[in-house]
Amino acid sequence: MSQHPHMARASLAHFFVCTLIALSMTGVSTSVMRSQPPSPKREVRAVWITTVNGLDWPKTTDVMEQRRSLREIIQRLYEAGFNTVFFQVRGRADAYYRSRYEPWAQPLTGRQGADPGWDPLQFVLEEAHERGMEVHAWFNTFLIRSGKSSPFKEMFMPSRLQQWKKRIDNDWWFDPGIPEVRAYTLDVALDIVRQYDIDGIQFDYMRYPGSAFPDAETFRWFGKGSTKEDWRRENINKFVKAVYDSVMKIKPMLKVGSAPIGVYMNTKEIRGLQSYSELFQDSRAWLSRRTQDYLAPQLYWSLGTKPGNPDFATVALEWSEHSYGRHLYFGVGAFKPEVHGQLADLIDASRKVGADGNAFFRYESISDALDLGGRYKFPALIPPMPWKDHQPPNPPTALHVDNPTDDIFALRWTKPSLAFDGDPAMKFVIYRSASSPVDVDRSSNILALIPASRFEYSDTILHVRATKYYYAVSALDRGNNESTPSVERGVVVPALAALARQFQARSRMGNPYRSPHSSIMFFPYELSTKAPVFVKVLDGANAEVATVVDAQQAAGMHVAAADLSRLRPGTYSLLFITGETTEKTTLQIGN
Repeated sequence: MSQHPHMARASLAHFFVCTLIALSMTGVSTSVMRSQPPSPKREVRAVWITTVNGLDWPKTTDVMEQRRSLREIIQRLYEAGFNTVFFQVRGRADAYYRSRYEPWAQPLTGRQGADPGWDPLQFVLEEAHERGMEVHAWFNTFLIRSGKSSPFKEMFMPSRLQQWKKRIDNDWWFDPGIPEVRAYTLDVALDIVRQYDIDGIQFDYMRYPGSAFPDAETFRWFGKGSTKEDWRRENINKFVKAVYDSVMKIKPMLKVGSAPIGVYMNTKEIRGLQSYSELFQDSRAWLSRRTQDYLAPQLYWSLGTKPGNPDFATVALEWSEHSYGRHLYFGVGAFKPEVHGQLADLIDASRKVGADGNAFFRYESISDALDLGGRYKFPALIPPMPWKDHQPPNPPTALHVDNPTDDIFALRWTKPSLAFDGDPAMKFVIYRSASSPVDVDRSSNILALIPASRFEYSDTILHVRATKYYYAVSALDRGNNESTPSVERGVVVPALAALARQFQARSRMGNPYRSPHSSIMFFPYELSTKAPVFVKVLDGANAEVATVVDAQQAAGMHVAAADLSRLRPGTYSLLFITGETTEKTTLQIGN
């Protein structure tokens, strides 16, 4: 895993002196003007990687380039704060893995059925798991050809399968009403479950294409005693239950989910294509019957009203009221321009109604906006599923922190013993804080997430804000249950500790400075005694335009932070008031 570049000792001293930050041995307080709520410690942050027609990947038939570009996709998502990949392994009755039932997909080699000489799904699993990310095998269920996608060759489909396919418009579908279709599709899915160390399997197109589907003959054979609408829904429900029951017998911890259409049923506030009555997809029944662990409903709309589209926030709220205790990861249609411009706001809206995360469709549509307005600035752990497992693992022990150089801290610890339920640790969470005890409930204190095969970690503190830091390490099991943290260890930053002793405490304001990576400005100051503190920005008419600090604070060194990018570039005054000290200096904002 990549480490931060080193900060030389000389640059540390220069940073310290130029900003007059005499840091105390117990840390530094910060005050930040926020325009958004803090990110949750636990949420799913997923992206669909589409392989049909090579939409996201692959873009070439060259194996080396396929591997390089796929690794780059995983790495970019990891660096941007994502923790889950939905990788399309079955697009149109074909395979991006070594299937015992269906042919290799055409985009891999240019010829359907040709062995590419490597296994894309296994490659994704290795790359993602090394980075602490989950992989869900995205499985398109009953749609087997659409338009020009995935050339459909009769030679790869046995005669019995030929009899199961039905055409509607330009698409070919397997008929879900035929019991053999459901049994065959189940076998294809379980082949993946048995072969690969996937974290989840997600079903798409697990529905009918619409009311006009040509299944009259099938209904005459199998639909006795039921309306066609109820019969169709129950055909899908039977498949869902068969999948869940079968997977739980093979791998009880494997997550089973699906991506249903976004509008379940029309209401007074919500109008759209109805999955329940028009596509015969009763996804709420799957949740209430406990035959799905999660849904990623396709809420591919923007906030606000638009002709023909419901409001994302309204639909999200309606879904959140019908979760039945299972997880909901709201799908975001980043491919739509009006949605792409609201990505950060859609995350906020999802968090507001208590969603367990978001999934973005699709990688290429979000690859230019992975920053997401800073919403994924801090890491997030994947929420556990207590109905599968709620027993936490044992914590790591014997944590030690060494300081081989001024800016590098080497952590090492001992492997934890097996938990009460026999589960080992699968990952370790590294925490770092400038205060003790380390608050492990704050996502901003998460430093890294690493595989449990590693028992050491090297940390480089790029932006030093304290002379002492505290570390703690916890363990995660396969169900993402977290142990209690290890006994924390504190370490001193030697160069800053020495410099801090050169300053005598008195109430004064230091020189403001700007973050080199954002619009945030930092305001260092020192208090000789506990007192009320006011730090304000005034315009040319001495009118207050921003409040940086307004609080009672203890004696010591402090750094306040504020985003003043909303102010026009120009010359302002900075007013510092505490006790008997009043300072007014010039503050230049912008160019």
